This record gives sequence, C-alpha cells and structure tokens, in this order.
Amino acid sequence: MSQSIMPKLGFGTFRLQDEVAYQSVLTAIEEGFRHIDTAQIYGNEEAVGRAIKDSGVARGELFITTKVWNDKLNKTDFISSVKESLTKLQLDYIDLLLIHWPSPANGESMDEYLTELQSAKELGLTKKIGVSNFTIAQMEEALNILPKGALFTNQVEVHPYLTNQKVRDFCAQN
Repeated sequence: MSQSIMPKLGFGTFRLQDEVAYQSVLTAIEEGFRHIDTAQIYGNEEAVGRAIKDSGVARGELFITTKVWNDKLNKTDFISSVKESLTKLQLDYIDLLLIHWPSPANGESMDEYLTELQSAKELGLTKKIGVSNFTIAQMEEALNILPKGALFTNQVEVHPYLTNQKVRDFCAQN
C-alpha cells in the first residue's frame, strides 16, 4: 500500500443522521478531529458536508473519506455517484475514496470497479483510493489489477473481539 499522511484517529459517521450527524461532525471538528469518515450508504453525506463547511476549518486541514456502495460499482454509475457524493459533501475532492464492500450488487467484476476507482483518482475526484472489508484473497486480486502502490488502504473492522490480524499483517507487508 502507498504511504501518505492521514490522521491516525478518524470520526466515523455510521448510523448518524440529519441534525445528529451535523452536530456530531461539527463538534468532532471543533474538538480537533481532522479525519471524517462517511459513506454513500450512510445517507448522511449532506449533513456531514454542511458541518465541514460550517466548521470554518480550512479544507486542506481536513481528511475526508467516503465509500462507494455496491449498487454503484458498475461503469455506468460509479463516477456519477462519486460526483454526487462531492456535491453532497460540498467538496472539490475527496481525500480517500473506498470501495465499501467487495460484493457488487449486479455481479460486476473486480477489474471493472477497481478500474472505475482508479479513473476517479485520475479525474481528480479523489487524492487516494482504497478498499474496505477485503479479505486477503481479494486483496491479492486487487493488487494484481491495479498499478503497484495505487491502493492506499484496506479499511477493516478491528476491536478486541475481532482483530483481523492476518488481514492487517498482509496489508502491512503489501
């Protein structure tokens, strides 16, 4: 995976909606969080975007992650869905764009959706690209599809009851 500066701690917005999402993100930024994580499927990108705008913190000081949902992984919808996320977030670019799950809704190949992900970066819609919830086998396939160093991260769930150690070790080595 490529190297870059990303805040070690991010504020996740899963299950936060409307005014709660807005106030939570605004408070998180006021308290010093600079990495905000959202996703198309969360349904809160507009509230997150308003909070980012209203925070008064310069865009360059923030690191924003969003994720493309399974039903948008096809060639027809992928780029337009990223542009829609940018509009909702009121941003010119996303810092980190992820494939949310490696299970496309309509059976698109990994090659198809990773090519679209790379295109989003080439179009300047995102600075970095990555994946989320990929297994080691899926990571191996992704690394064979994309140019060396293209993937920034594989965002996975980690806590005391789910360490995902083998996946984390694989990603650290690659």
